[in-house]
Amino acid sequence: MHLRFIAFLLLLPAYGAQAQYKWIDADGHASYGDQPPKDAHGVVQLGPVNGALDSPDSLAALPYEIRHAAKDFPVTLYARTDCHVCDDARAFLRSRAIPYTEHSVVTVADIEAFHQLGGGEQLPALSIGRQVLRGYEPVSWSESLAAAGYPQGIPLPRSWRWASATPLAPPAPAPAPAGDGTAEPNPAANAGTTAEANSQAAGTAGDTR
Repeated sequence: MHLRFIAFLLLLPAYGAQAQYKWIDADGHASYGDQPPKDAHGVVQLGPVNGALDSPDSLAALPYEIRHAAKDFPVTLYARTDCHVCDDARAFLRSRAIPYTEHSVVTVADIEAFHQLGGGEQLPALSIGRQVLRGYEPVSWSESLAAAGYPQGIPLPRSWRWASATPLAPPAPAPAPAGDGTAEPNPAANAGTTAEANSQAAGTAGDTR
């Protein structure tokens, strides 16, 4: 699936493939890189192209051959939910007993991050360590997985469950709630108003007499 339907992405500048952060600079523009400046704000860590499994503990349950390959050459799938080719890619990885991490590329922010990470313009994409394969090609995917040491014919544990896909670009933090516009009471002003009222009351009382 091509991503050219997002026209503005074609105008994005080319950043390094190792960009891992997004931030807002002093001029209010979004920037990308592997090291945000100290004065950056709105810093968001993006999913790396060579993503790994979430925890070393998840590797411990794998057969030795698969665990060794997953440690040295972690596999990450970049896909969409409304893409039949992406479904084929998932089915391939699962039938091949590959423990992979999946990042969804759905929102404009996801697509932008995918481009900035060097993912190209085609989904699904697969990273095996530092190698990135664009487009689903089962033969080349199988050859690359074998070259990375992933064995064939060794199943994953019965208890293994693939984690749900997570957005490539995490949601931006919610803005701080704005004030309700109610002014806080001013004790000095209240005191002045009270004194003036008392003075007027005293004057009125004198006139009455």
